[in-house]
Amino acid sequence: MFGRDKLSLRSKQSVLFSITKAGPMRSSVIWQGVIASTLVTCLTVGVMGGVGWLLTLHSTERQLEEIAVLLSQRAQSTLLQASDALKSVAASELRPCSPESIDQMRLVAVNTLSVKSVGYIHEDIFVCGSWGMIGRKIEARPADFTTDDGVKISIGVSPLFESSKPMMALEYTAFNVLVDSEQLLDVLFDHRVRLAIATRNGDLVRASDHGTQSIVTLAHSGPTKGLKDGYLYTSVRQGSWIAVAAIPRAELMRMLVRHALYMIPLGLLLAVVPVFGIVRLSKRRLSPLAELERAVKNHEFVVHYQPIIELAHGRCVGAEALVRWIKPGHGSVPPDAFIPLAEQSGLILAMTDQVMSQVIYDLGTLLLNDRSMHVAINLSAADVSSGRFITVLDGIRERAGILPSQIWLEATETGFMDLEAAKDTISRAQASGYVMALDDFGTGYSSLQYLQQLPLDILKIDKSFVVGIAHAEKAAVLLDQLINIAESLGLAVVAEGVETAEQLAYLRSRNVRYAQGWLFAKAMSAEGFISYVGSEERTVAKADG
Repeated sequence: MFGRDKLSLRSKQSVLFSITKAGPMRSSVIWQGVIASTLVTCLTVGVMGGVGWLLTLHSTERQLEEIAVLLSQRAQSTLLQASDALKSVAASELRPCSPESIDQMRLVAVNTLSVKSVGYIHEDIFVCGSWGMIGRKIEARPADFTTDDGVKISIGVSPLFESSKPMMALEYTAFNVLVDSEQLLDVLFDHRVRLAIATRNGDLVRASDHGTQSIVTLAHSGPTKGLKDGYLYTSVRQGSWIAVAAIPRAELMRMLVRHALYMIPLGLLLAVVPVFGIVRLSKRRLSPLAELERAVKNHEFVVHYQPIIELAHGRCVGAEALVRWIKPGHGSVPPDAFIPLAEQSGLILAMTDQVMSQVIYDLGTLLLNDRSMHVAINLSAADVSSGRFITVLDGIRERAGILPSQIWLEATETGFMDLEAAKDTISRAQASGYVMALDDFGTGYSSLQYLQQLPLDILKIDKSFVVGIAHAEKAAVLLDQLINIAESLGLAVVAEGVETAEQLAYLRSRNVRYAQGWLFAKAMSAEGFISYVGSEERTVAKADG
């Protein structure tokens, strides 16, 4: 998965340096930092101004709601007080308009704060009231609404003896009381707040300001709060009333400016924190790790596939997946330049997940159509140690319908540093049906120990042993020993780095089962590999010529 390209120490340092320099030029980063700092400062100040606006809006809305609730309670209390007084007169056993009855009416009018007068009406004749005997014919008018307990209420009624202002009349049986609607607004509140009270049908009873009257219609048919017609308002529907509290937009803006004067300096102070972060981020952007993190996040890695040939029949039976970093605008970055950093930083786990998904996406159809084909995926030391990849791979593979035997999992000697964890991971993978391979065999110090203790299926012999076949007899002897070891343990052998027909002939003579290398094909894109598998030129016989 991560490739086998070898670099010298000087080459690795050069590549790492080139990765760092491949980022934005220093001056560009500085300018970006300056611009970002400026924008952040402006944004922070703007946000704090916005916070000031929201705080102003929220606190004002809360204040208006409290006032509207109080206003509604006041109206409901006034109505209840007047209704109780009216019902007490109607329930009296005294003969209507008798001296005793008139005295009772007068007592009710005096002792009940909300009631201005009490009257008795019979057949459209105002017979008597708390003023005494009257005997005047009046024009009957329908009530504006009736409460649940049967009290009829009329708004804007002109009293017979007090012509100063219309009042609200409550009628029960033949008795009625007059209530001054201004009492409904008699609550303590901020002088900037405008009040209005209306019936539940939306008819205005009283408003403290002419401009507030338009809000009543909106509050009746529209939302219970909002900013409309130059007012921020809140309405509360309770019992028989709709209570509205509103504040003019001009007053609201003045409150906003006052809050902003406190919030803007705080915004400037808070801007110091993100600006400091931008400076640090600008420095970090030039580091190789930052480049690699962006590459993982942006999925800049692609997978190439090097064919694996079955030597007995001379056909391609699979491929090793090799990851490549294609850095936009800078070309390919060799694996040895970023894999060590990915392993140190833990990014290798995310890369493994991306590669597994990409492999199944690229070769899923090919593997479904030919169950004899496989793809080999390399594992990092972190993957082998944790074993977390098995669950991820199971899910990806099962959704695509790929058999576990079509997936080879390759681990190098570094993956077995924690031998017990490696045993557990390999055993779990084999139990799931995956084929386990030891990669780069012969290059470490403990490979024999691993062969003895780990349940493996495949042994991949490093290129360094294959290259020496034609140059030194000792190299061939070492290669023979490695092949013999694999055979004695019942492991299939894959020879890496086959580049000449002579190497191929030798491997065939030793009955090596699989091989890969430039003699057959270099690593290629998914499209190229699929085409390679389908072509007639994929045989080893072609390579022999």
